[in-house]
Parts: sequence; C-alpha cells; structure tokens
Amino acid sequence: MSAELLVNVAPFETRIARVENGLAEELYIERTRGKGLRGNMYLGKVQRVIPGIQAAFVDIGLEKAGFLYAGDVPGARTENVSLETDDDENENKDDDDTSLGETHRQNITPIGQLLREGQELLVQVSREPISSKGPRLTAMVSLAGRYLVFLPGLDHIGIARRLESEEERTRLLNIAEQIKTDKGGLIIRTVAEGHSLEELQQDLIFLMRLWEDIAKRKESAAPSSMVHTELNLYLRVMRDFVDDEVRKIHIDSKEAYQSMKKFAKRFMPEVSRRLYYYPGDRPLFDVYGVEEEVNRALKRQVALKSGGSIVIDQAEALIAIDVNSGSFVGSRNLEETSFKTNLEAVHEIVHQLRLRNLGGIIVIDFIDMQDIENQKKVMEVLEEALNRDKTKTNFLPFTALGLIQLTRKRTRDSLGRMLQMECLRCDSTGLTKSMQTICYQLFREIVAEARAYPSEKLMVIAHPKLIDLMLGEENEMVVQLELFLGKEISFKQDAKFETDRYEVVLL
Repeated sequence: MSAELLVNVAPFETRIARVENGLAEELYIERTRGKGLRGNMYLGKVQRVIPGIQAAFVDIGLEKAGFLYAGDVPGARTENVSLETDDDENENKDDDDTSLGETHRQNITPIGQLLREGQELLVQVSREPISSKGPRLTAMVSLAGRYLVFLPGLDHIGIARRLESEEERTRLLNIAEQIKTDKGGLIIRTVAEGHSLEELQQDLIFLMRLWEDIAKRKESAAPSSMVHTELNLYLRVMRDFVDDEVRKIHIDSKEAYQSMKKFAKRFMPEVSRRLYYYPGDRPLFDVYGVEEEVNRALKRQVALKSGGSIVIDQAEALIAIDVNSGSFVGSRNLEETSFKTNLEAVHEIVHQLRLRNLGGIIVIDFIDMQDIENQKKVMEVLEEALNRDKTKTNFLPFTALGLIQLTRKRTRDSLGRMLQMECLRCDSTGLTKSMQTICYQLFREIVAEARAYPSEKLMVIAHPKLIDLMLGEENEMVVQLELFLGKEISFKQDAKFETDRYEVVLL
C-alpha cells in the first residue's frame, strides 16, 4: 500500500494528514498555544504519594499535576523486563493505571518505598492529558532517534515486535549488543530493518550527546520546570511515521520544507528525495479532500454509500458504534442485506477510528446476522482492516447479542475533543427540549407567578416560534389558563430570544 503525508503549516497550528489510496486515514494536529507535551522532560516535585493506587502525583509546573505509576519508577519491577516492545516509540507503558494484571502488580515495589513527598526527580510525559486527566508520567525516561530508542540508566535491550523476520531480529540484536554502552539500554525500532551497524551506532552517538545536554540542564534547573522539549510535530512525524509505504511528503510551508530537508539529510537521507514543496494557491488539504473528511469525522452519523449508516457515540472511556441498514434494500433477503451492510460498515468504522483517533473500549453493534459463516467473514474483514492501523488494538468474537468488543490504545485526545467543545445549549446531551415541553414549562411558571404576586394581567415575552405555538395549537390551553387564573394573558414577540428563553411580566 502506498501512502502520502500532507504537511500544512500555519503560524497558529500545524496539521499533518496521512493519505492512503486517496483517503485521509490519520490526522495529527499541534496548535501553537497548546503544543503537545508527550516526550517533554521535567524536573518534577512529588506532591502526593498514594499507596492505595500505587501512584504519585508530581508537579511539573503545569495546571494539573502529572500521574506517575509505581511501575514507571526505576527499580520498581522485580521481574525480568521483556526484550520486546509493542511499538516503536517506547510507549510500552500501559495507557491506563487499571490495565495492569494482578501478577504485575504483585511484582512491583510499594510506591512508599520508591518516592516521598517533596522529592525531586526527572520525569517524562508518556501520554498527553486526556479530558479531565493530567499527563501520564514516567521516571524511566527515553530518547527516540531514527533507528533506536535510548534508555538512560537502564541495562536493557529491546526490539519492536513488528520486526517479524527471526533472522533480521537476531542480526539487529547482535548489533545492539555490540554498540550498547553502560550508560543506558536500547530499543531497536522497526525502521532499523536492513540498516548497518555504522548507521545504528551514529544514531546512538547522537542520542547520547543529547542525553548529556539534558543531564547538564537538569543540574541547574528549578523544581517543576522543563529541561527538554520534544521535536515539533512535522519533524516528529517524519522521524516516527515515515516508512517504506510513504512515497511522498508534501509541505506547503517553505520554512518547514527547508527544516525537514535539513533534518532528513542528517538523520534519514533516504527520505530526503520524497520531500516536495507545495507552492499552490489552493489549500493543500482541499486538493486532497482532507477538509471534507475532517468535517465528516466530526459528525455523529456517517452515511455509507449503500444507503446505510454508522452512528458513533463517545463517552469518557467507551465508544459505542451502531450499524444501521437505512435505505439499503438491494439484496434478495434480510440476511444478505445485513451481511453486505456490515461488510461495508467495517471499512468505514476502522477508517473513522483512525481518523478520529478513538481509543479505549469500543463496542460495535452490527446488524444481526443468523449465518455463522457471515459472522466469521465480518470478523476476518475487521481483523484485516485493523492490521493497517499502527495503534495497538485487540478484539473479541461476536457475543450472543451480536456485538463485537475491541480495545484501541489511547495515546492522545480524540479529534472530536481536540476540535469541538461541549454544547452550551444542550449541556452535551445532543438534544434540547421540544417546543411543547417549553410551552408547558412556561404555563407552569405563569401559574406560579400569578399565585405568588398580585396583578391584573400578565405578559409573556418569548421567541416568535414559541408565541406562534401558544396562539396556534395550544390556544385552547391559553384560554383555559386565563379562566383558571381569572387574569388576561398577553404576548410579545422578541426574535433576539432563544427558542427556550422567555419572560413572564406582571402588569
């Protein structure tokens, strides 16, 4: 599969889209005001140590303290560390503090023996703040290069699981043993496949020099201050996500293009010839249809070409996806209609998971299928589609209720939470009161006001639509209300009012 990266750089934000087969599959956004924290290092100060959850909260100079789990403190784990890692960025820490198994918890030293309140220590952000949670921290800091991840102070050699060839794995592990020093451990990244000892050694030399600079800054740093910042988004994406599938990288900023060209020549010369400056007047994201895909990804309901649809609802840590056949009736029977709609929905669901960056527990309610073979086929297609997703996922077979449950690793806020805000009109329910409900609520307030304060008349000021309803469909109720109260009710329209806002004035 061939892919392209589109780099859109502006003074206020940087956006990068990964386009596969003409369709935007992933989107990375970094705003100047809210630049990402992941990878940054801080001289933190322990605020609270909480033995009950085996964790500590560490002040790193931000609004919210960071969360540091005991297992992410050097010397905490008593069992041997695996030589493999799930990914290439040393993200082999669990996303949620509840995700570790009981066995692993029993092999971790109590947090009270590792840290004390007021203690200063070097920590690194391993996960961005998500929703109401502060950043996830680790005291086992790491520095990612092109081919290696350097682990200062650790005696460890790891290798990415995505490297499947046993022969190549053995060769790279042998190289790692040769170049490793007593200053730290190494993790071999997927992109190291096929590269020589000299190339890996040069990468390690650069990372060790960078670590020496960080160690010097730490000595003179004030508590709760930053001592190292990660690369900006476009250099980070080029370092971490440019693989053999990425054939072209289009950049619409001359400055960013030159910066990426310089970075590529030094660290990844094979990528340099794939960089292209885009000088066109038409926005780069418009040319490739990315803006349209982003707007589609912000909607709750996504239409399928067949006439069906999927509905996506996001809670704190749970995503519910419902598949509907809609107007699709193009098959001979219900079973075939359900099967074809589900197959089409699978590709759209995986596309939306990647583009929206949805993570946590995901429950998919497919249209019911009675044929077991059809269920197996949908499962196979889902597994194949998820294999294209570089974010770690796990899924279970169909339940008795026709549901599929899967988990997808959460590494940063979803697209929706990044680009949208809670609705002030509906209190984030997605629904508002019906006009009839507002009308009857107003009637109750009229009764309360008339009984509480003496007056001969009442005037209602409201939006024209609400007035029209009361003088139209609900006119009989207004007449009965006047007889019940023994008072005349008059109406005044105000188009500036919201439809659910009104005032009752005593005359």
